[in-house]
Amino acid sequence: MPRYFEFKDEKSNKFWEISCSANSMTVHYGKIGATGQSKTKEFDSASAAGLEEQKAITKKLKEGYVEIKKY
Repeated sequence: MPRYFEFKDEKSNKFWEISCSANSMTVHYGKIGATGQSKTKEFDSASAAGLEEQKAITKKLKEGYVEIKKY
């Protein structure tokens, strides 16, 4: 299931969404209200994709993004 995050301040109003499927990780991001962009990365295994997903989530939380329960 995808996890959805938002970052809002005086200058920014952005979203960032991440999901893993088998051995791939997809990130969808952009300004809230816009279509945004998507990028998919392939990994050697599902566990490698899951590990990279956790690293990316940790990074975004440190940057000030807040997880929104969207689904």
